[in-house]
Amino acid sequence: MKKRLRLWLCLILGIMILTACQSNNEISAPAAATLSENNKADLAETVPETIDTDLENTVENEVEDELDESTVADEINTSENDGIINPLTGEYVEAGTLGRPIAVMLDNQYSARPQAGLIEADVAYEMLVEGLITRYMGIFYSSQPEHIGPVRSARPYYLQKALEYNPYYVHVGGSMQALSDIKTYKMADIDGLSSGAFHRESHKKIPHNMYTEASTLIKDANRRQYYEKVDIDFLDFNDAFLIPKDGTDANTIKFLYKAPTSSDKVGYFTTYVYDPETTLYMRHTNGKPHIDEDTGEQLYATNILVQYASQKVLDSEGRLQLGLVGEGKGMYYTGGKGIPVTWSKADSYATTYFKDADNNAIKLNPGKTWFQIMPKGKTETVSP
Repeated sequence: MKKRLRLWLCLILGIMILTACQSNNEISAPAAATLSENNKADLAETVPETIDTDLENTVENEVEDELDESTVADEINTSENDGIINPLTGEYVEAGTLGRPIAVMLDNQYSARPQAGLIEADVAYEMLVEGLITRYMGIFYSSQPEHIGPVRSARPYYLQKALEYNPYYVHVGGSMQALSDIKTYKMADIDGLSSGAFHRESHKKIPHNMYTEASTLIKDANRRQYYEKVDIDFLDFNDAFLIPKDGTDANTIKFLYKAPTSSDKVGYFTTYVYDPETTLYMRHTNGKPHIDEDTGEQLYATNILVQYASQKVLDSEGRLQLGLVGEGKGMYYTGGKGIPVTWSKADSYATTYFKDADNNAIKLNPGKTWFQIMPKGKTETVSP
């Protein structure tokens, strides 16, 4: 930039001096002879003064142009240095950290709590399994936790959600239908019953004590020669945090999956409480803060997407079928507000899209998203 500026200065100064000289030469001899000595002095003083003023303005403008170009370049470089946008959160992450998503099935039975690593998931799901208890699936993309678990078995409808990310699919066994579907879908499967990437820990009882770590999972995936990177089609994000217009107040949201019974005095329910200072929904399980096993920190979400889906019991074991392909209704919660939405999923592989009441695709706020899949006909309890 300095070399360029010097070149411009020399060029402008040369042009101005040449112009001044030509202006003096253009004065006719008789006219020049009639000029008084004072007029000559005035002319001599005026020309350089005009040149200096023009030159100063020109240089000033040139410097401003250079500074503008430099500022724009710095802004671009700063954005590039910040990293790249994580398509699952809408937030910047360090360049080179995104490989292939890891989808992990996680236990939520009483004896399995608390879970390790789930707090680091970019996206997470909660759905019912047999016995009217829930199970989680965490999608890890921007982080690779070194302690994940307890890992549990696969279910067919979880596969339909996992396929949206084309991930390494991590589980320990599964229903016969789920294991068959994994092969049909040709998923990048990592099963704890056949992979050495898992270990049992002594602080919990079988089957609630199977754990793993991201680095070991990736090594096993590489050994199996799975693709290391894939394209991801997720929902769009706002550039900055926005509260939905015309949204209803939703500071506390309770999802009841299993009501208390004589043999189960608590049941299964999930509650989110909005914190306006952090703009986050803090997560609770059965009335207690949902905490991470290793850090003791409470899990949270910026976005909560609810899907109401058809549900059918398949056998005497209570195995379920959830209608996650097709269309349905739901809710979107963020910023302490909730709006009704509709959802659609064309097939098992397709992304689930959400639209607002005006039929416009919703945009999420940057941050973590939790999906709460609820049986059609059951709705969450919302308190302002």
